[in-house]
Amino acid sequence: MIEGTFGGPIPGLNNIVTFFLSGRYNKDGGYIFGRRDHTIYDSIWINPNNAEDIRVSATGDGAYVSMNPSEDFSGTAKLTVKPISTLKINYDAVYSNSDFKTYNHEIKYNPDANYQRFVWSLLNSLEVRQALSNSTFYSLQGSYNIYDFKRYLFPLLDADNNPVTFKPGMDISGLHADPRYQPIHKSNKATSYTFASGGTLFGHYYQRSQTTEIKFDLTSQVTNQHEVKIGGRFKNDLMDFEDFTVQRDTLTYLTPTILSTESPAHDLYSKEPQQYSVYIQDKMEFSSMIINAGLRYDYFNARSLYSPNTNKPTEDLVMAETKNTFSPRLGISFPITDEGIIHFSYGHFYQLPPFSYLYTNPTFENNVAVPTFGNANLNPEKTVTYEIGLQQQMTEDLAFNVTGFYKDVRDLLALQQIRVSSSFSYFTYVNQDYGNIKGITFSLTKRKLPSSLFALSLDYTYQVAEGNEVNASAFFLDAASGRQSEKIPVPLTWDQSHTLNGVVSFGENNNWLLTLVGSISTGLPYTPLLYDKQIYLESNSERKPLQTNVDLLVEKSFDLADIVLTAFLKVYNLFDTKNESFVYDDTGRATYTLQSTRSGAEATNKLSASNPLIKSADEYFIRPQYYSAPREVRVGFLLEF
Repeated sequence: MIEGTFGGPIPGLNNIVTFFLSGRYNKDGGYIFGRRDHTIYDSIWINPNNAEDIRVSATGDGAYVSMNPSEDFSGTAKLTVKPISTLKINYDAVYSNSDFKTYNHEIKYNPDANYQRFVWSLLNSLEVRQALSNSTFYSLQGSYNIYDFKRYLFPLLDADNNPVTFKPGMDISGLHADPRYQPIHKSNKATSYTFASGGTLFGHYYQRSQTTEIKFDLTSQVTNQHEVKIGGRFKNDLMDFEDFTVQRDTLTYLTPTILSTESPAHDLYSKEPQQYSVYIQDKMEFSSMIINAGLRYDYFNARSLYSPNTNKPTEDLVMAETKNTFSPRLGISFPITDEGIIHFSYGHFYQLPPFSYLYTNPTFENNVAVPTFGNANLNPEKTVTYEIGLQQQMTEDLAFNVTGFYKDVRDLLALQQIRVSSSFSYFTYVNQDYGNIKGITFSLTKRKLPSSLFALSLDYTYQVAEGNEVNASAFFLDAASGRQSEKIPVPLTWDQSHTLNGVVSFGENNNWLLTLVGSISTGLPYTPLLYDKQIYLESNSERKPLQTNVDLLVEKSFDLADIVLTAFLKVYNLFDTKNESFVYDDTGRATYTLQSTRSGAEATNKLSASNPLIKSADEYFIRPQYYSAPREVRVGFLLEF
């Protein structure tokens, strides 16, 4: 990794214009490796008269290949112009470009079939800040952001077989798929409990977002006690998507083929949601109390179709309703001693659904067994928050903060399976009725004084997060009977009962420093599976294992005339802990699954014993992506002048 910064005033302009530049380049080889036993041209053949007669081609070189490498560059440029003391103009540009892959377990021994992923973004922002008087100033900011994401195995080619930088909506008539795409049968596996022995992945996904945003804020100290803020924001997102699957087989599509957008295998759509907000806030400062009171209004228009009838998700489509919300907020703090403060806050907060929840499968294509449809009429999540806490300075360098909180959440978002009939069901995103989060946080901070070597920061959180659950059949029965199903409280997906974080530092300023950063937390919930009957039990009723981590930073600085050289050592996951981030739902562990006892798995092990090119089910169930990253050591130098 290489990073650097450079800035200062532009010579000859009397400090009217200053600039700041920064850049960062990082290349990561990844930590999950596959082995090239097979290439994309390999395949398997199974004797139709004898399932145990399997022939596997293996033309790979056996080299180990990283399956989650990444390479990225980011840069920032800032230009500040201050022509007069009361006026400042800032221009910011933030650029980012990254190429990466994510681990795909199925192709562990055919790693050249893995998708490439590319992310490119550029943010331009211009801000004007001006003081209108000693007590009043405003800020006007406009920004334009482009975000571009691509995912494919091979890029599209033009008539001269040159790679094309494709964007959603481009004319595809003069382009064609790479001839290296293999017939789909080459992706077949010997059994469902082993790895692929060849073939390619066929998907192409392109997303391009252009976001325009304008913000205005005005702050005025109206009286000695009242500071009033008003402001507003307008945001427009133009999002283009294109998603298709290259076709190739041995009967119909003898060469790699891209079907037209009329086909279920090729989606092309554009969405342009809009949102704006306005707010007013009054900060009241009195001798014994500070009060913050405000009101915010938000408007959102998804500008897309949805079906109000859950039993007919592809029929009678209408435009989604606009969403209008009002958010009152209140904060009060007052001293109880010279060094102690009690604070209270109450507020309404709304969170818009992710756009993917609104626009998944927007053409409502029913081309898989259980399709997933977005829901453009989702309501924003509403959270009403109550907090009360105490801040206390105990000594010059020691303080603590304890806060109790309660959050009442309405219109929780969830992916819900809806059973329309005995033969048809689908998934869609819905607003669940209710959730609540309650808990307490405690933090202890010891600042490092000039005369000491030691600093400490600890924070602990206990919380309970629950929400209601309605099963898939309930939607069907409720619609038929007109009744309301019983709401069953279950832990929410992010419910983490205990979390403890700590930072300990030893060192002398501008000389040497040793820092340890640690965390420990209880596992997140998951829904267990009753293996013998293939029945899922109560949602989120079991817990994943405990999660722990410790990082280390060691620094030593050397003063070389006008240059400061700092050598550093960074160790992430110091103790090489294998946290089980994902688990099998039949055991609650990443280390084993009861699926290994199924007859198909045992048969695969038997095939592997007689044909080493067929990997065993025991190996197939070892999932490296279920664990946190292993220990990573970085050594480097920082040069300041």
